[in-house]
Amino acid sequence: MVEILVIIVVCGAALGVGLVMGASRRRQQIAMTIAAASQQADRIREEAARSVGLMKREGQAQGDEIALEVARVAGEEHRDVAEQTERLRGRITRLQQRLAESGSVLDERQTALDGRFAEIRRQRDATRDVRNEMKAVYGSFRGLLEESAGTTAQDVHDAIVDRLLEQTRSRSADQLRNLETSGAIDFDREAKRVMGIAMGRYTGHSPRERGGAVMALAAGEARKLQDDFTEVLALLEGETEVNLVFGEGDSLRLETGDGVAREVCRRVLKRCLDGKNVTNPKEVMASVEADVQGEVMQLGRKALRRLRLKKADDEIVNLLGRLNWRTSYTQNQYRHAMEAGQLAGLIASELRIDLHTARRVGLLHDIGKAISHHVDGSHAINGAEIARRVGEDELICNAIGAHHGEEPMNSAHAYLAAATDAMSGGRPGARREITESYGDRIGDLERIASSFRGVATVHAVQAGRELRVLVDDHRVNDNALEELSARIATKISDEMTFPGQIRVTVIREFRTVSIAN
Repeated sequence: MVEILVIIVVCGAALGVGLVMGASRRRQQIAMTIAAASQQADRIREEAARSVGLMKREGQAQGDEIALEVARVAGEEHRDVAEQTERLRGRITRLQQRLAESGSVLDERQTALDGRFAEIRRQRDATRDVRNEMKAVYGSFRGLLEESAGTTAQDVHDAIVDRLLEQTRSRSADQLRNLETSGAIDFDREAKRVMGIAMGRYTGHSPRERGGAVMALAAGEARKLQDDFTEVLALLEGETEVNLVFGEGDSLRLETGDGVAREVCRRVLKRCLDGKNVTNPKEVMASVEADVQGEVMQLGRKALRRLRLKKADDEIVNLLGRLNWRTSYTQNQYRHAMEAGQLAGLIASELRIDLHTARRVGLLHDIGKAISHHVDGSHAINGAEIARRVGEDELICNAIGAHHGEEPMNSAHAYLAAATDAMSGGRPGARREITESYGDRIGDLERIASSFRGVATVHAVQAGRELRVLVDDHRVNDNALEELSARIATKISDEMTFPGQIRVTVIREFRTVSIAN
C-alpha cells in the first residue's frame, strides 16, 4: 500500500515537472514567433515607404510632363484664336465699308424714287382732270347725238343685241341644217345599221303578258272565300294593302301597284281553295311570303348570272327579282330588263365599248319601277339614287338616271341605256294598248301640238310614235323650227305618259306661184 502511494506521488511530481517544463518551452516559442513577426513587419514598412517615395517621384514627373503638354497646346490654340480673331476683324471692317457704300447708294435711289413718285402724282392729277373734262364733253356730245338721232344709246344697244341674237340664231340654224343634211344622215344610217345588227343577233322572245290583277275562280269559289275565309281576306287586305274586289260571277280582282304583294295574296287564296288546312292564316301568309321572297332573290341572281355580270348588292338583286311581277303595257319588266341588257351588250360589241358595263346598264336601268308604287318621283331618278347608295359605279348610276332624259347624259352608256330601253319596249308585239287609250293618246298629241302659235295642221303617224307638225310659213320662219319642235316635245313629255319615244317633226313649206298669160 505504501509502495503504491509512493508511486503515485512520484508520478504526480514527474507530471508537474513536465507541465512546468512544457509551459516554459511554449513561452520561449511564442517569444521567438513574436520577434520574427516584428522583424517582418519592419521590413514591410521599409519597403512600403520606399515604394511610396518612388510613386511620388514618378507622379510628380508625369504631372510635370502633362503640364508642359497642356501649356504647349494652350499656346497653339491661343495663336490660332488670335489669328482667327484678326481675320474676323478684317472681314468686319470690309463689311462695314461695303454697308456704308450701300447706304449711300440706297439714299441716292430713294431720292430718285421720291422724285419719280412726285412726278407720277402730278401726272395722275393731270390725267384725272383730263378724264373729268372728257366725261363732261362726252356727256354733252352723247346728249347731242341722241337728240340728233331721235333715239337713246340704250335703244341702240338693245337693237344691236337683238340683231346679233337674230344673226346668231340664223347661223346656228344654218349649221344645224347642214349637219342634218350631211353628217347626221350618216350618223342615223350607222346607228340604224348597228341597231339592226343587234336586233338580228338577239334570239330571245318575251311574250306579252296580261297582268295578274284578276284571279279567275271556279264556280262557287267566290262564295266559298267570302263565307269560309273571311279572316284570311281581312288579314290579306290589312297586311299587304291589296284591295280584294269580287266582281260579277266567279272572279276576284286584286287591286294594287305591288306585284309581289298581289302574288302573295294569289298564292294564299289558292291554298285556301285547294282544300289545304288553313288553321293559322298568319303562319300560312308568312310561309308564302318567305317562298316568294326566296324566288325574288333567285330571279335577281339568275339575271346577273345569265348576263355574266359580277355580283350585286342584295338590294339590287331584290329589285331585279321583283320586276318579274311588274308589267308595263303588258310587257314583263323582268324580261324587258334582261332583253335590254342583252341588246346593250350586242350594241357595245359593235361600238367597241365596255361590254359588261353596257350589259349592267341595260339590266339595271328600270330597277326603280320595283318601288315606284311606294315612293314619289321618276323611276329613273329613284333607281339611280338606289344604285348610288349601294355603291354602283357612277357611270352606271348616271345611265340609269338619264335614260329618260331626267339627268344629263355623261357617257355613251347613258345613250345606250335609252336606246335599248326604246328598242325593247318599241319592238313589234312587245307592248299592248287598248283601243280607247290609244285614241286618247293620239288626240292628246294633236291637241298639244296644235296649241302652239303658227301651227297649221298636225298628223300622228306610225301608231303615234311620230308627230308631224306643219306650220304657217308666214307666221314661223326657218330659224324658229328647232325651238318649236323642242318646245312641243317638252310639253308632250310633261303632260303625257306613253311607252317608248315620240319623234316630233316640224315642217315649213314655202311656195311661190306665178301665172304666165
